[in-house]
This record gives sequence, structure tokens and C-alpha cells, in this order.
Amino acid sequence: MDFYQGFQLGLDKVAKEGGLFDLQVIDSRDNVAYNATLGASANVKNAVLVVGPVYPREIKSFAQTFANKNVLQVSPLAATMASEFSLPNLVSITPSIRTHSETLAKYVAEQFYTGDQILVYDAGDDDSKQFLANFANEITKANAQAKVKTVYSLTELNNNLVMTGSNHIVSGTSNKNLIKSLLEDMDERFLNPGNQFKLYGHPNMSKLSFENFENMDFYSLTVTSSNLVNESDSDTKKFIGNYKSLYKIDPSEFSYKGYDAALYFGRLIHKYGVDYVSRMTQEKFSGLNSDYKFEFYPKWGYANRALGIMVYHNKKFDRK
Repeated sequence: MDFYQGFQLGLDKVAKEGGLFDLQVIDSRDNVAYNATLGASANVKNAVLVVGPVYPREIKSFAQTFANKNVLQVSPLAATMASEFSLPNLVSITPSIRTHSETLAKYVAEQFYTGDQILVYDAGDDDSKQFLANFANEITKANAQAKVKTVYSLTELNNNLVMTGSNHIVSGTSNKNLIKSLLEDMDERFLNPGNQFKLYGHPNMSKLSFENFENMDFYSLTVTSSNLVNESDSDTKKFIGNYKSLYKIDPSEFSYKGYDAALYFGRLIHKYGVDYVSRMTQEKFSGLNSDYKFEFYPKWGYANRALGIMVYHNKKFDRK
């Protein structure tokens, strides 16, 4: 509901800019079988864009009966990798965890200088296995000179620290207990002269609190993020005011995502008409919450590769 309320506001804004749209909101009933009937229904037969359904199983069931593959079907919220759907007309707005991993690996590679050491710490949990798969290779692909090693315990990590430069430590977990152990270990060694640390992490680390770790600002904890709301921005303030006035509640993260999606696709359709599909990979977008940079893959459609870099400072994450 939050997403589609935000979408409505975004489309209203594009309409004020001259766009003319017929918006239909259809209840998917959170039902896989019913979504299959929607794909063949008259309600979507003449659509130029379909936004939804939201959940992965429903996306698949709708697509099986949605015959017009020249019309884009937008996956509005699911972070599921586009390759898992195998739908050439699917648009995946939310970057996958692999995109987060590849983006951060490239960023870490750019921070490496002679004398530094990059330590990829795999704590063995599911998050680490998923996020760090091929991480070291992505670093060396981006910077062949980078000195990188994957370690599997704090003891192994400590045995590979260097004193000649910075130790770039990449954590793949979002488990607060595992992170607590890592930070306590770093704090203990940070007090020793010569140890320099820079910390990089799983995107879900941005949801944790680090107020009890007094040295956090020295580690410059860096994560990738697809949620980039700046509430002090004038456009954001205006959106918040309009949303609260219309719906009597504060917008959520999903409301922002819906608003941005409407602005992007609404303006694209208004500008290019039915030819908007051919412009997807050329038209970049920076919204209140999300950035879009789509790449096309013939077997599984359009995947958003745009991510921001967030750095922890003064007890909060700021966009770099």
C-alpha cells in the first residue's frame, strides 16, 4: 500500500508536468493462482507498463500468462536476482545483493594503496557466504595490484594485519553478535601504535547501532545502499508534506520507492511514448530515495545497478 500511495503522488506530479495517464490499481489478493488469471485479464491487455505484483512467486505466476512481452513488468520491491525470474521484459528496481557486493568490491579496490592489506573476513554465516562469494576476485579484477586475502577467523585476521599501511577489513555478516566480536577485536588492536583500519560491510549493517563503540569514526565504516533519503532536502520535505496531507501518515521507505518509480517511468513514457522501452539503458535517474541505472540482459530483463556509498560518522550514516 505504501508503495502504491507513493506511486500515485509521483504520477500526479508528472501529470502536472503535462503527462496524461490512465492509472489502474488492481488488488492481487496476495494469491499466486489469482495472479495467473490477472496476467490474461482485460485489465492489463492494453497496458503500456505493469508495476507489480510485489512478491516473487506472484511475479512469476503473473508473467506466465501475461502474453505481451513487449510491455515491461516492473518488480517494485523484491531484491531477488533478475536471473532467478528469467523474464526478458522484467524490470528489477531493487539492486540484488550481488550488485551490492560487486559495487563495494570495486570501491574497496579503489581505496588500496601500496603497503595496504585487504582482508575479506568470512564469518561463515549465510550472509557472509552470499555477500562474499567471489568478492576477492572482484577486487583483483578491478585492481590487479591490490593485496587481498580471505580469512575465516579473528585469529587468522589478526595474523595477517600489516603495519606498513591501512588494513581494509571487509565483513560479510549483518549478525550483530559477530560484528560485535569483530569490533571489539579491532578496538583492542587499534590502541596499538601503527594499526590503521578501514571497515567495509554488508548493506544491512546500516540498520545496526554502533553507539557503544567509541572508535567507530576512526574506522570509516562504509556500506553500499539503495536507500538514500535526505530528509533535509527541499524536495523531500515537500514530498513528506504532500504525503501526510493526503494520507494522514508519514511516508515509509516503500512510499519513497513508489514515488521515485512513478517519476522515472511516468516521465519516460511522457517523453518517448511507447518507444520508452528502448531508452531504458540510456536514461539514468536520481530520486528522493533511489537511483536508477539499468542494464539489459536478454534472458532476464533490466536490472538496476545504481547504488550509493554510505560512510558512518558522528553516530549516523551519511551519503558519500
